[in-house]
Order: sequence, then structure tokens, then C-alpha cells
Amino acid sequence: MGADKVEKDNTSSTNGGGRVHIILGFVVFLLLLQVILSTFLINRVNSIDSTVSQLKDENRSLQAALNPNNELDLPSYVENVSIDDDPSIGTQGAPITIVEFADYQCPYCSQMVSQVEDLLSDYEGQILFVYRDFPLEDIHADAFKAAEAANCANDQDKYWEMHNLLFANQAKLDIESVRDYAASLGLNLEDFDACLSSDKYVEEIRNDISDGLSYQVRGTPTYFVNGYRVPGASIELLTNAIENALDREG
Repeated sequence: MGADKVEKDNTSSTNGGGRVHIILGFVVFLLLLQVILSTFLINRVNSIDSTVSQLKDENRSLQAALNPNNELDLPSYVENVSIDDDPSIGTQGAPITIVEFADYQCPYCSQMVSQVEDLLSDYEGQILFVYRDFPLEDIHADAFKAAEAANCANDQDKYWEMHNLLFANQAKLDIESVRDYAASLGLNLEDFDACLSSDKYVEEIRNDISDGLSYQVRGTPTYFVNGYRVPGASIELLTNAIENALDREG
């Protein structure tokens, strides 16, 4: 009888341990499931945020492109559009001055880069092209710092090279990626980092934004061709504005 009693007690203990393992396994499963679901939801929210940001940006640019004839009550001509001391390319003293207000995370601005280069080639000697920063900070978290990076690259005579790299890599404009672009251009990284960390060009960029707002720039890209507004990413409208400006110049 004693032996039977001992055997029954061991069996009971074994069954109890099995139940504990099952419960623990179930708890672990629930925890893993929670982690997986949380990760999925976080990624989903981030994806939605990114999509909303892009849609807002596209809406701004599309709104500008669809309203070239003052349908937004914007002045078609702005007198004395300042070029400040911003980077320029083309011919100094040319009959046509194009001032662009743009954002390094704006997809439409990126699409215009190569087309503007073609225009400069087609109208060689007739255009001075000036780039002014207009980062849309409410929807583009990295645009302002990217503008700083381009200006810092200008200190080492690599503005347009950095400008083009930033537009070509809009999905990667975090600090580390921007440093990689600087390195690929052969910039002195110590000087580049010092420039970025010192906020050297923050006031300059804020001044660009302020001027843009005073000219009622409401989306990117926005161009001024000898003062005449060309909203949105339309190479046809920009070309027409250039031809009209040349006609006025006689």
C-alpha cells in the first residue's frame, strides 16, 4: 500500500508540472503574439503617416500646377524677386533670371532637376538659375537639415553636386546618409560636420522661407521667371515663361 501511495503522489506531481509548462507556454505565446501585433501596428501607423505626408505634398504641388492663372488669387508678377546670395548656375548678367523655391523632399521638385538642366543647356547663355530653400517642415522632417547640408557643401565648392545627390536620394536624408553623400563627394567631413552642428545656415534658410512667404509661395516647386510666377512642376509652363520673357526683352 505504501508503494502504491508513493507512485500515485509522483504521478500527481508530474501532471501538475505538465500543466504549469502548458500555462507558461501559452503565456509566452500570448506575449510573442502581442509583440508581433504591436510591431505590425507600429509599422502600419508609420506607413500611414508616410503616405499622408506624401499625399499632402502632392496635393500642394498639384494645387499649384492646376492653378497657373491666378485661380488662387496669387499675383502673377512679383517685382524685385530677391536672389539674395543664394547658389546660382548659368550665366551672370543673362537676360533671364529664374528663381526656384523648392524642398529637398518634394517629389515634384526632384522630377524637375534634370528638366531644368536641359533648359539651361537649351537656352545656354540666356539664363541665370537661382535655387532658394523652401523646406515644408510640417510634412518633411528632413528637408530643413538637407538644405543645411547643401549649403555646407557649398563651403567646399560642391553645392550643385550635393544638391543633385539629395534630390536623387529623397528617401534617405537622415544625417548619416547625408554624411555618406558628403564623403562620396570628397568633402572634408570634419569641416562638414562642424558646419552642420553649428547651425551656420539656419538663418540663411529662414530668410529664404521668409522671402518665399512674402512672395506668396504656397507650394513647391515655385518658379519666378524675371518676376513672373510659374507654380508647380510643369516644364511646359516654365518654357513658355522663358519664351515670353525673351520676347519682352526684345
